[in-house]
Amino acid sequence: MPTKRRGPQSQHLSTTGVIGEIDRRLTELDLELESTRPLIDERRRLLRARATLSGDPSSPAGNLVRKVTQDEVADYLTRRPGSRAGAIAQELGVPLTNISQHLHRAKATRFERREDGWYIRKRTRK
Repeated sequence: MPTKRRGPQSQHLSTTGVIGEIDRRLTELDLELESTRPLIDERRRLLRARATLSGDPSSPAGNLVRKVTQDEVADYLTRRPGSRAGAIAQELGVPLTNISQHLHRAKATRFERREDGWYIRKRTRK
């Protein structure tokens, strides 16, 4: 019996489901890790201080970098509309590239770039 070929549409739907499940689990982990954030932040500060004092630019400070979800970026923009990516990254304690990736991936669907910063895109009803 020949197998039915799945088109790009059905493949996209299954990929979207997997991505949604991964995002859900990441959100759960972020909530669990939130209690350790002060320790991670202190560790990062100490590693940076050590690297500065020793002159060692290859500091392992990035080994415990906190990840953020797109939902966390959206929550931030709900509270502080018009923020720039750098301010979001600094406030959330993550690399700028993480924030930029979230913003640009959802630029057409969830986030909106204006002259003065980033905003939550208003949903239009059909």
